[in-house]
Amino acid sequence: NINNADNIVGSYFLTDIRMIVATDSSAILGIGDQGYGGMGIPIGKLALYTAAGGVSPFQTCPVALDIGTNRRDLIKDSLYLGIRQNRLTGKPYMDFIEKFVEAVKRNWPRAIIQWEDFSKDAAFGVLDRFRDEIPSFNDDIQGTGAVTLSGVVAACKLIGTRLRDQVVVVSGAGAGGAGVAWIIEQGMIREGLSPKEARERVYVLDSVGLLYEGRTRMEDYKLRFLSPASCGAWAESGEVPTLMETVTRSKCTVLLGLSGMPGQFTEPIVREVASHCERPIIFPLSNPTSNCEVMPEDIFKWTNGKALVASGSPFPPVPWEGKEHPIGQGNNAFIFPGLGAGAILAGVKKVTDNMIMEASTALSDYTVANWVSQGRIYPPIREMRKVSVNIATRVIQQAIADKVATGDILKETDIEALVRREFWQPVYPHIVMRAFGTA
Repeated sequence: NINNADNIVGSYFLTDIRMIVATDSSAILGIGDQGYGGMGIPIGKLALYTAAGGVSPFQTCPVALDIGTNRRDLIKDSLYLGIRQNRLTGKPYMDFIEKFVEAVKRNWPRAIIQWEDFSKDAAFGVLDRFRDEIPSFNDDIQGTGAVTLSGVVAACKLIGTRLRDQVVVVSGAGAGGAGVAWIIEQGMIREGLSPKEARERVYVLDSVGLLYEGRTRMEDYKLRFLSPASCGAWAESGEVPTLMETVTRSKCTVLLGLSGMPGQFTEPIVREVASHCERPIIFPLSNPTSNCEVMPEDIFKWTNGKALVASGSPFPPVPWEGKEHPIGQGNNAFIFPGLGAGAILAGVKKVTDNMIMEASTALSDYTVANWVSQGRIYPPIREMRKVSVNIATRVIQQAIADKVATGDILKETDIEALVRREFWQPVYPHIVMRAFGTA
């Protein structure tokens, strides 16, 4: 029914939609291809937009794009509600997405789209194809990158170093890993490195091994993350340098896990990172907990408590030498509610890279000002609303600077006051039960 997208969108019971979370359910975190069954993801994300970002639920719309499934068990399931065919790819897939985007533009011209849980190839293709046509961003790429950069910058502040001085290994080259690599490089450039210098300080590995010039069998989106061809000589046990070989030869000081491979950060790997500096930064960021690259308590044990640790999943504090050490959670929910709220209030024509970077910087600034002195790399989850106000304010200011903001926001003199004023709050009327027939 995609050819009837205008009527479907137009018949939605809410009319002033400002925020859409759309998924094709191809890469749901931890469980993969769900066919038509991914609607719970947009619903949950939009709940966070309201709870953490102050976006009115009456201006949101969750969307599941049913473009098929490659799971034979779903296709054969008599109770499956989705279309029973393999997933669209290539031009038919992009044509499908374009019809949806055009219907949104015609019916809800002020809407922002957050693309969610698309497979890595589709994620980059959809983001690049439509970001100039409709204000949109991909949370798995840009949100993950922004929250990770924020944590690394806060960790650097905690130990008195700079991002530009770090050597970073990113294990995992999917949507999240690529987004992290890109934004880490951008952060280094902002601190004064040239693009070439920043590229040479970030090493990215996929399931095969290190990405480097001259390596074969790589998707196109990985080509921007290639290390010099000379790095290929680091391989001793095979054709492509392994994680251990890359960690050893690069002398990395930061190790970031987005591989989804539980136990990948072994004791020898963690100890090798710790041998390169006084305070290594090690973030096992894969979700859910069962996919975590290493348990935080093991990092403390193998580095003698020297490492700065954050994770993607929630973990309890780690007791070490008589003190409880909180494990910060690098949760995208610190970023996207404030980013989306700011984009809505600014009426943006485009979600720019600078806006993503500013969201990350706002989060790290908040953490440094309020929590780094207590040894925290991220704020507690309970402070998401405060964080979102800060991020939305900074995102609006950046949108104005980038000349993508529109409307009355350009006349505002106190952006933060506006954000607080527009922050949606639930109000429950007081209902009094009276007996029938009484006044």
